[in-house]
Amino acid sequence: MKKHILAVVMGFGLMVALPASAAKAERRQATQQARIIDGVKSGELTGREAVRLERQHHALQRELRRARRDDGRLDARERVRINREQNRLDRRIARQKHDAQSR
Repeated sequence: MKKHILAVVMGFGLMVALPASAAKAERRQATQQARIIDGVKSGELTGREAVRLERQHHALQRELRRARRDDGRLDARERVRINREQNRLDRRIARQKHDAQSR
C-alpha cells in the first residue's frame, strides 16, 4: 500500500514539474533576449552580430512554441533538445559580446 501511495505522489510530482520545465525554458529565452539587447546598448555587439543572434533566438522560440503546441508540455526529448540549443545560443552570445569587435 505504501508503494502505491508513493507512486501516486511521485506521478503527481512529475505532472507538476513538467510545466515548470517549460516555464524555465521560457524564462531562459527572456534572459537571452535581454543579454542581446544589453550587448547592443553597450556596444559590445555590432548590428550584424545582433541581427544574427536575434534570428537564432527567434528560431529557438518558434521551436519551443512548436514543441509545446501538442499538449502544452515538453516531453523529455524536447526538453533536452531545447536545453542544448539554449546552451549553444548562450555560448554564441557570450562569444560575440566578448570578441574584439565593437560598433
